[in-house]
Amino acid sequence: MDKTTAVLGRTNRSIRAVEELLSREMVPYYLLNRCGFWQQAEIKSGLSFCGASLYPADYLISGMLHSPFWPVKYIPRTVVAKRLKELQTDKQPSYWNLLTQEPRSLVEEKNLKSVQEFTQFVHSLSRYKDLPSGEAVKQILISLRAWDFYADVDEIDNSPVENLTELVKIASRFQTLREFLDYARKVSAVSKRKTGVAVGTVHSGKGLEWQRVFLIGCQVGLMPHEKATDLQEESAIFFVACSRAERELHISYAGQPSPFLKNVVQCEKESE
Repeated sequence: MDKTTAVLGRTNRSIRAVEELLSREMVPYYLLNRCGFWQQAEIKSGLSFCGASLYPADYLISGMLHSPFWPVKYIPRTVVAKRLKELQTDKQPSYWNLLTQEPRSLVEEKNLKSVQEFTQFVHSLSRYKDLPSGEAVKQILISLRAWDFYADVDEIDNSPVENLTELVKIASRFQTLREFLDYARKVSAVSKRKTGVAVGTVHSGKGLEWQRVFLIGCQVGLMPHEKATDLQEESAIFFVACSRAERELHISYAGQPSPFLKNVVQCEKESE
């Protein structure tokens, strides 16, 4: 992996804009560990259902079966996924044909109803495909009860509720759902590289070093995070971020700067 430059932020949501900028400018980058907006489970799952509203391709069905949402809750997902692979030869028949026309070849009789309810739900998603992109994504996520599912998940580094809301905002920039999904696929593909600028959260960069580090979002609300209860721990996180740089450290913020920056400025004055 490239150890020259890294961009670090406090949360997955805070680095989304960096992912978008690097993609737009065609600057190669890779994500650290499992961080990154487009790599989060709630985003990947939501996009699978959104894509299925246009056409339930095999890879989308696989994504839906791996999702945590209610339409697949009572399906023996591991069994179904295995059987779909076993029964498909040369990509014929499709996963969708197997699910809708031969469900008894996939599951036992006791699970047949859950598979049928899943396919009925997926079929119902087509009602949203002609809505404006943002509204389509919003309605699909509502039908999945996605926000309700993550209501009690309150992590600082990654907030599924905030991410899903952000997904709707991004989708609203496009006229059609197809245009948005094409964009999402391209951005997701770019982020899977393993060379270029490293992008990630501060936690994902722990133990690693780069010659040049850009620490973004160093402001009140993010560093320290507004949900944090231990300022000492937040200060330690700031120190970890700064110490990832071997030669150059660039810090940026918007709005009110982090109180942690006072120590940095003081050190600069004392060294003059």
